[in-house]
Amino acid sequence: MNDLPEKELKKLLNQIAIGDNKAVVQIFNHYESSLFAFVRLRIRDDQAAQEIVNDTFMIAFNKTHQYDGSSKFKTWLFGIAKNVCGTWIRKQNTGIARSTVDIGEDDFNNLPSPNWDILSDLETEEMNEVLQECIDQLPVPYREAFFWTWFEEESMDVVAERLDCPIGTIKSRLFNARVKIADCVKGVFGSGVAYA
Repeated sequence: MNDLPEKELKKLLNQIAIGDNKAVVQIFNHYESSLFAFVRLRIRDDQAAQEIVNDTFMIAFNKTHQYDGSSKFKTWLFGIAKNVCGTWIRKQNTGIARSTVDIGEDDFNNLPSPNWDILSDLETEEMNEVLQECIDQLPVPYREAFFWTWFEEESMDVVAERLDCPIGTIKSRLFNARVKIADCVKGVFGSGVAYA
């Protein structure tokens, strides 16, 4: 999802600062689904994720003056959401296991990738639920890399900068995420899912 044009965004933020609820609705409608997807990758509970999205918008709308335009509005908004998620996780005392396998650039390019032909079968509700559950099982760093590259269609360079880590780490996380998702789906549906 792209940011609103800068002029339109500034106008809406100024309107929000003086209490214009129509501007609130416009920004909410534009960013809500993308923000929910981002939060949902961190928080495995739909209701809690929606509350976090609402809290994030409340914070953003009460601090419109703090957005200075030095980054994209979406980046600023998602930064707020990340902090709200962190607070929620700490309150839940949820530990998140992190395990990675580091691979080199040549290894990454030569490794077999999961067969994503299965995506054509994802039209059923059951399959969508299984895929969401498989994504939920990924460690947070994998989910973040997967979210930014897959759902937000950001380049790996941009994702590496956003997550403050080397591009090789992003490639490794994406590879591991794809393998884990494919293995998870394969585990649910049997051997019908194979590697290319």
